[in-house]
Amino acid sequence: MDLDLGNWARPAEAKAEATEAAKLLGGLLRQTAEYEAYSNSLKAMTDDSGVARVTREARSHWSAYQLGGDGGQRAGELMRLELELEDNPLVRACRLAEHDVRELFRAVDEIVSQEAGIEFAANAQRTGGCCGR
Repeated sequence: MDLDLGNWARPAEAKAEATEAAKLLGGLLRQTAEYEAYSNSLKAMTDDSGVARVTREARSHWSAYQLGGDGGQRAGELMRLELELEDNPLVRACRLAEHDVRELFRAVDEIVSQEAGIEFAANAQRTGGCCGR
């Protein structure tokens, strides 16, 4: 894509160019090895019946813990389930891939922020107002 980064006659043209550049960037990020590794590891982890079982058990114990029943026993079981999840090779692979893709995204954010002259990702976050915006 050949982007004209000069002066635009109208702000609407600049916005349209920025939108097209953002679409291109998103597509390019999806093609990186980091993104593909993360996407594949996330799918493998979420499709695994063992991970799903431990996650369901942990949610059940967490709900009971929040309601105040058997606090100590629930906390111990939650810790055991968390350790079991973190020891799972699929979960470990997903955590590593997630770290790598976040590093890529942070590097891209740094470049965009530098070029824009303002922190990009920090200003693109939802503020938590009405409807999550």
